[in-house]
Amino acid sequence: MKDNLAIFTSGLCLIHCLAAPLLLIIGLSGAAISWFEAEWVHQALLIPVIILAVLSLPYAYKQHGSAIPLILASIGILVMSSSFYLPESLELWLVIPSAFLIISAHGLNKKLLTITLSPLS
Repeated sequence: MKDNLAIFTSGLCLIHCLAAPLLLIIGLSGAAISWFEAEWVHQALLIPVIILAVLSLPYAYKQHGSAIPLILASIGILVMSSSFYLPESLELWLVIPSAFLIISAHGLNKKLLTITLSPLS
């Protein structure tokens, strides 16, 4: 459940990053874009990503013993967080791969838990 929610929230970050340039291309500007690109929106998207990773990945590591989801999510969160401190021109190039890393981490985590907890193992 936590992994599904984490995949969803990371997906929202990805959609947010992809939608902003598209909205500019189609001509949406002004208040809508300034709200969409506001710093608090970025933080509001990142906080649940971090919380869900902290709540699900360490516990799952104890179950399946693979550190790969922890490593992928940690790198993704670190890079995504660093986008707050780097030039805005790099944000899209950092957040998109980061979101994919975090989504992959939770997808792998879910798969490993399913294998570990299945009655056939």
